Formats: sequence, structure tokens, C-alpha cells
Amino acid sequence: MDIKKLAEQYRHELTQNILPFWESHAFDPQYGGVFEALDERGEIISTDKPVALQAQAAWAFAFAYNQLGPNPAWLELAQKTVHFLLEKGRDAKGNWYQQLDRRGTSLSKATDHFPALYATLALSQLAQATGGDAYADDVQKTLARVLRKRDSSLKKQKENPGGGPSGGGTPIGRAFKNLEEFALIGHALLASESYADKKWFQKTLNGYVAELTDDFYDKRSDILLENITPEGHFWDCPAGRTLVPGRVFEVANFMMDIADRTRNRKLLNQMLDLTELTVRAAWDEASGEASPGEASPGGFYYRMDLKGKPPLEPRWNHKLAWVQLEALQTLMKAHLLSARPVFLEMFEQTHEYVWAHFPDLASGGWFTELSQKGEPFVRHKVLPDNGFFSLVKNLANVATLLEIARGKGKQRVG
Repeated sequence: MDIKKLAEQYRHELTQNILPFWESHAFDPQYGGVFEALDERGEIISTDKPVALQAQAAWAFAFAYNQLGPNPAWLELAQKTVHFLLEKGRDAKGNWYQQLDRRGTSLSKATDHFPALYATLALSQLAQATGGDAYADDVQKTLARVLRKRDSSLKKQKENPGGGPSGGGTPIGRAFKNLEEFALIGHALLASESYADKKWFQKTLNGYVAELTDDFYDKRSDILLENITPEGHFWDCPAGRTLVPGRVFEVANFMMDIADRTRNRKLLNQMLDLTELTVRAAWDEASGEASPGEASPGGFYYRMDLKGKPPLEPRWNHKLAWVQLEALQTLMKAHLLSARPVFLEMFEQTHEYVWAHFPDLASGGWFTELSQKGEPFVRHKVLPDNGFFSLVKNLANVATLLEIARGKGKQRVG
């Protein structure tokens, strides 16, 4: 299979399978917004509406409109969903809610910055799609407010170390800075560039890169830590030793963009080394030959422990779609930016694993989580914490990178 056909495969999967599945099942025609949970056939499991999920859906269809073709139906869905988001998702002072019921009544206030960050992403895509000044004006304001609140929260946590978590996935009772939230800030920051004050953007970007390399990047192990203290230090406990390979790929990917754009060769080589190390450490080859009737091993682990201790997360060895997709995008970008053969080899290997296991040929859409043996563990197609962002972002961007590889005359893939 040549690169042109491979790029078409990724785009076709989005435009003919994934987006139509969501278009048919996820949106609420009566009250607006998207439902928080769908089963494998698209049947509604829960009608509640997490605010972050509404923003993801608006982002996904606006992004598809901008990147995959100006389909008016996609833009209409994005605009209706962002209208529901802005009208129902925050209070009169601009504070975001975490969860809404079907009608859009608030059920809880935001406990983290994810609703605001995903809203920033959605607004940036709508601004690009429509040229709307109202969307553009809200992009920097929303992000700047998040960063101010984050700085204030971190300051309080430094003064009160037992003040609780600072991001998704961190344990109660111990304060951590979390790489999941930090990665999303990076996406939102890069998306805001066209709509932000240039001096503010450059200063904020410089601070972001410094925080990544000084705090999250562990120089002793050459890896990105998932949870660090508010001061930027390693803490030797299960949460502090946690590595999430998919998050490492995600951050390395856009940091390669920043390094390439700013001609920061040191940072680029650091991210290439980080990607190669993660590839070699996180690919599942532990099972060796498969037993009769069992699926063969493969895919990248969900979570690992820095010191090789058994992770407390019982699903640590599962294979999540977003992890494999982040790896695909990062591996292709690393292939374009370096001459190391490992990146193309692992792209091909990951591509074969992904396409053999995650698309649901019977009901449409993609499975989101497999057991270590490669069998669907979660058959639902939409969940509150597993929505619209990763599939669209990564499949579309892999297709774009493949086209770039084709234009550069890079090796055939597949």
C-alpha cells in the first residue's frame, strides 16, 4: 500500500465511518448538545452532558470542516453545539460547569480546567471556520483566565502541600501538577496563536516550554512524568512514578512542532530521543508467541511505572485507542524530522495493530479500549472521559503527515 492510499484510508475512516456514526447517534435533536454515553450500536446510555464533552464535539466537527472539507452539515453541528456550550456551560461570571443534565441545567461546578480548555479549542476552530470575531475574541480571554487560575491554584498548593489534586487523575490528599492538563494547555495555547496578542503568546509559549523541560521532563530517566509536585519535583510514590506513554507521545508531538518552527535543535533532539525511548519501553512484547485461540500481543501499554513496579491501575496493560493514535501521529512526525529508521518501522507496526483491532466493522465507529489480548474491553463508542477529541485529531493529522511524507519523497509505508 503506498502513502497516497494510506492517507486516503485515514481520511475515509473519518468521513465515512466515525463522523457519520456520531452524527447519527450522539447529538440531541431536542435540547442540543451531545449525550455523554453511547453503546456500541449508538444507543443512548445516559442523557447527561459533561461540559468538556460538548466542547470536544464542537471542536471535532469544526475541525473536520476546516481540515477534511467544507461540509455544511458539520459546521452546523459545530455551531449548534458551541451555542449550547456557551449558553448552558458557564455561569454569568464566566465560571464553567462540569456536568449538565439533558436540558442544560447545571449539576456541578467545574473541578478542573478541562471544560475551559476544550472550550478554547472549540472556539478557535469555529473562529477559523466562520471568521467570526466573537469566537476569536473569546479564545485568548478563555485561555488567559485558565492560566491565571492555574497559577493561583499552584501558588496555594505550594503553601499548603496537602491541599489536594491540581489536575485529572491525581490522588486526593496530595497536590500534583498533572501532565494530562498540561498537555491540553499546550493544545489550547497553540490553537490560540492566530487570535492572541503576539507578545502575550510568545511570553506564554516560552514559559510553557520552560515548565515542560524544567519540571515534567525527568533528567535522570529522560522521560516525561505524569504527576509532579507543584514545585516541579519527582515524588517517589505510585502516582509520582506513573508514566502514560500516550501522553508522552502527545506532548512530544507538538513540542517537535515548536522545536522545528523555532529551530531549537536541542529541544527537537530531546523530543526525538524521548519518543524513541518510549517506543522501546512501552510496546507490548511480553507475551511472546500467542497461544491457540488467543490474540497476539502488541500495542502500547496504557500506564507504566518508572521503576518497573506493578502499577496500581488494574488496566495498566490494556490498549487504548487514543494511546495508539497518539503514537501513530508522533511516529510519522518523527520520521519526517529525522533519519532514524525506528520511527517508520514502528509506525508500520502500530498501523497494522490499530487497523486490525479498533474499527468496529459490525456496528460502525471504533472501540476505545482493548484487553491485553486485543479483545474489546469497552464496547461503548462514547463515554464521559472518552469522547470526540483524540480520534478526529490523530486520524486527520496522520493523513496530513502522510501527504507531507509523499511530497518529500519519503519511503513507502505499509
